[in-house]
Amino acid sequence: MDEKQIEQLVNKRMAETAEKIEKAVGDLAKNMASKKEVADLIDERTKEDKEILAATKTDAEKLNSGAAEVAAQVADLQKQVRRVNSSQKEELFSGGAYTGKFSSPLEAKQFALLVIAAVTGGHEKVKARHEAAVKALDDMGVEPYWVDSDGRKAMTGSSQAGGGALVTVEHAPTILKLFETYGILRSEAFVMPMGAGETIQPKIDSLLETYCPGEGGTITQTTPTIKSISLTPKAVMALTAFSMQLEDDALIALGELLADLFTRTFAYKEDLCGFLGDGTSTYHGFKGIVGALRAVDATIGNIKSLVVGTGNAYSELTLADFESVPGILPDYADNGDAKWYVHRYFYWTVMIARAMAVGGATATEVALGAAARQKQYFGYPVRFTQVMPKAEGNSQICALLANLRMGAILGVRGGLEFASSSDRYFDQGLIAVRGCNRHAINVHGVGDTTNAGPICALITAAS
Repeated sequence: MDEKQIEQLVNKRMAETAEKIEKAVGDLAKNMASKKEVADLIDERTKEDKEILAATKTDAEKLNSGAAEVAAQVADLQKQVRRVNSSQKEELFSGGAYTGKFSSPLEAKQFALLVIAAVTGGHEKVKARHEAAVKALDDMGVEPYWVDSDGRKAMTGSSQAGGGALVTVEHAPTILKLFETYGILRSEAFVMPMGAGETIQPKIDSLLETYCPGEGGTITQTTPTIKSISLTPKAVMALTAFSMQLEDDALIALGELLADLFTRTFAYKEDLCGFLGDGTSTYHGFKGIVGALRAVDATIGNIKSLVVGTGNAYSELTLADFESVPGILPDYADNGDAKWYVHRYFYWTVMIARAMAVGGATATEVALGAAARQKQYFGYPVRFTQVMPKAEGNSQICALLANLRMGAILGVRGGLEFASSSDRYFDQGLIAVRGCNRHAINVHGVGDTTNAGPICALITAAS
């Protein structure tokens, strides 16, 4: 049996298995088969598949050329069989009752096992637990991606986060979804993958000059203004702990807890730094939207991306103040991505109050748009970000109208990483878990004292 025949056999068998299982699940939905019959079919098919795959693997090892590649393919197919087997059974017996943050309770359990495998690797005291978690993942067809190939922690300065496991390919979409659910900056700004060091992004701030030279005339070269946007990744970390005395039925809850806890924490900090950052240690040295706008000029009236409100109190702001903000937004930034970014309380108690004061159809059109649940203001969508202010203050940027994809970059480096210590909370019987999220923030679209940028805002008066 040559390599091509092996591949054809494996592909045909996998296709037949998937087709039979899909049909059986469909029969179950139509009450034409029982859960036991479908589960038995899955067990029977996967058992036969393992035998066939084992035989083809033996044949593959006999080949003089391409043996290693074919063996790797066979191993991957075996992992796919285990993954299909686990996911199909989980779908059958969960009864559709799972309403957590992952796509299924099985994925939540896998994520919890991934964390356990990551935080116990390299610790002799919990070696058995580490091996059990890795084996359980392998049985489910999930292979962790280790920072270090042997699954141990290399606590060196050159390591991305001091070692640990990265979120696997299977779980990356879910983690990203959670980040985007909790983090407005990550879902709205331009997200750029970064290398290990500083990443430079060029930005052209001017157009070319045009000429009409006429016959035999000449034209002059235009040198555009090109600026550099610098992104330097920083490791933002958080620490928590969990008990190793966990039964298998607690893994789903553990996966939910850790995924939610770390993503909420990191997404909140990204928003805090991205919207309010002033470059101080409170914001990890990042200068966000408010900080970048205020840095344009010491006098707020000179900053072309700002509309100075009628007064310093929210009660003194007028509908005309809000109306002026879309007026200064550059036309090139008004391409469908421009949105208001405000605190929920500010929207309902200030922005809506000003619109309702006008009364009639104007209030509905200005504030709510065509549908009452579609939050709009002067035709622009409204996104709530709870890091924006809800209590009034002097010279306070209280509402943003911005095209964040044009005016802000969130640089990301790698995925969510874990490292651990089995000694820190030894007396309490806990394992310390450190999560790491590496990112950079650069807000470059705030304009200057001559022209407004794609990020505009309403600011209260100084007094």
